[in-house]
Amino acid sequence: MYEPIAQPTSTHLTANAPWEIYQRPYVRDLAYALACPNVLTKWFDCAPNQNTPPIAVHTAHFWQTQFEAYQQRLVELDTTTAYQELTRYLLKRPSPNRLGFHFEGLLSFWLEDGFSRKVHPYETLANNLQLYNGKQTVGELDLILYNHEENLVEHWELAIKFFMGSAPFAPVNWVGINSNDNLQRKMTHMQTKQFRTVWVDTKDHGRVKIDKRYGVIKGRFFLPQSSCSSQPFTRPNWLTPSFPLHEWYDERDEANLTKIDMTTLRRAHYIEWFTKRRFYDVQRAQINWSETSLPETGLYFEGNRPIVIYPEQRNRATDEF
Repeated sequence: MYEPIAQPTSTHLTANAPWEIYQRPYVRDLAYALACPNVLTKWFDCAPNQNTPPIAVHTAHFWQTQFEAYQQRLVELDTTTAYQELTRYLLKRPSPNRLGFHFEGLLSFWLEDGFSRKVHPYETLANNLQLYNGKQTVGELDLILYNHEENLVEHWELAIKFFMGSAPFAPVNWVGINSNDNLQRKMTHMQTKQFRTVWVDTKDHGRVKIDKRYGVIKGRFFLPQSSCSSQPFTRPNWLTPSFPLHEWYDERDEANLTKIDMTTLRRAHYIEWFTKRRFYDVQRAQINWSETSLPETGLYFEGNRPIVIYPEQRNRATDEF
């Protein structure tokens, strides 16, 4: 079953989630990590007063092409014992249950597995490469790749973000459950920290010079569907048209919360920010909200529809940059 995604200028929902055709959870996650486009249509300069190298983003067409090229392998992982290769790979990685590390693991598996099968031209030279200032660790780089098609060394920095939006829907107005986390802050950090690196020392390939940098930011965004929505949503030109958009509700907006079908509602598990685990549906506990018992902040499923309950007062960010 396909999962609904909000259209950019209305609350009309449509089916547009090709990852949902896969049955096994990690295969669905892997398909989502590939098929979901980058949130950005282009990288915009978040630190104009600093001298930083140019940063690129992959187009939605690029990710759709990679997904289609890997579909045969996804079917194999979904229907045979090859699934064990994926699960073993992911569970051996550090902190496999953290969303950011899970996203890195999924794309790292696709890069290594896909290159060995000649599905794409990207050879992994290094990942999670530590950066040092003397003996002190000051950061790390996610992926250093060699693009055999263009003969370039590429640095991909990854982020998976699940942000709630509010008017006027600028990058600073897309905020995480942790209200200190927003799109502009993340982009600024990537641009001024990781993407400043020019030369890196790899274990197996020696010292290499980075030729091109890509910001890979995926996830899901949630639009306000409550009285706190002070103006209609107009999609910014930097937001990819096919990027997944859903809905979030103010936890105190009783008028809109009562429109939710409580008979099909359940609280989501942490990993389900990626894709829904259908086997949790049978364990669904009855949810009862009242004036004295407000809903908990977090992700829910109304049937197959992902929604977020989020306190409106936390969704106000100021432009610090």
